[in-house]
Amino acid sequence: MRVLVVDDSPVSREHIRFFVREAGLDPYLFESAEQLWHWVEQNGMADTLILLDWVMPEIQGTDLCKMIRSTYPQANTYIIMASAKSESADIAEGLNAGADDYISKPFQSQEIHARLEVGLRTLELRSQLEEANRKRFVAERYAGVGQLAAGAAHEINNPLGFLTSNLSLLQAEMPAVCALLKRAMDPSESIDEVRSAMSAEDLAENLQDFSEILVDMSLGAERIKTIVESLKSFTSEIPKKNPAFDFDALIRSTVAEDIKLDLSSDQLMSANPQQLRELINELVDNARWAVQNGGEIEISTAQVAGHIRLVVADSGCGIEPDNLPRVTDPFFTTKSIGSALGMGLSKVHAIVRIHGGDLSLTSTVGKGTRVVCELPLQ
Repeated sequence: MRVLVVDDSPVSREHIRFFVREAGLDPYLFESAEQLWHWVEQNGMADTLILLDWVMPEIQGTDLCKMIRSTYPQANTYIIMASAKSESADIAEGLNAGADDYISKPFQSQEIHARLEVGLRTLELRSQLEEANRKRFVAERYAGVGQLAAGAAHEINNPLGFLTSNLSLLQAEMPAVCALLKRAMDPSESIDEVRSAMSAEDLAENLQDFSEILVDMSLGAERIKTIVESLKSFTSEIPKKNPAFDFDALIRSTVAEDIKLDLSSDQLMSANPQQLRELINELVDNARWAVQNGGEIEISTAQVAGHIRLVVADSGCGIEPDNLPRVTDPFFTTKSIGSALGMGLSKVHAIVRIHGGDLSLTSTVGKGTRVVCELPLQ
């Protein structure tokens, strides 16, 4: 926990230093907003209490407060504005600039102690909340990956069991047929004895069965390959550190021109752009299937309380109420057999959870579906 004090008066700075030290902390002192800002650029704003004077040369306290809030919107920072101004309008102006608290000069010992204690306690509670959210984020990340892994394991188990049973059948039946064919090719063998071991019709039937089994096994192996490739595309190209990027620009570069856009999230977000691009593609693919017999697709974004809200809505066929709770289950699909793997919304749900967000769906049969993704900016 750090305490920064900025005041152009040496007397006020020392006065505040005394009170802060009584609280058990050693503050950093600055005589101007420029000096503090230079320090902040080098050291950041994490877990920081700032007690700043309103009236200072060059940069005023309210302007500095706005700079801090706009540059470090997610930082755990508590700002106390200090000034001889005590009118209600002045206090409101300071708080509207981004201050968390306001204290009037000249300082009163009991008041400044109490306000410092409240500020430090608030920072500690915020820090605990951030740690709890971080742990929740990690849990959600594992839950999202686990959701895909569990579904994949279940889905792979079906063709794998089919392959295993067919391999057992081939291992049991093929040696006898191969031995018979070897005897038929041996000049020293009597062809009549070979024929007595197995008729030509039975041999042809066995070979036909083997051929059909191998075709079925090939289809099962292809099914497993498709599932694995789907999971690989989900985990590929994951950066070690999520970059900051314009989410609206990502959407514009991803979707086709026939989709209506209403994009108004005006702040950069830190996330995995490859996974979010895949999320958009999956939602758009589902919406296109829903409107194949008529309807429109609209994508909108908005910034809401530290999140970006992504909405993908269509006016297509809608989802049956009985199916709605299951649409995010891995490999669940209402499309015809073989036309879809059933990983789309499951993958979307996993991506949202991995980013610490929330997913909700509403749908009315014959009117359309609305998917809402709440994604944190950080």
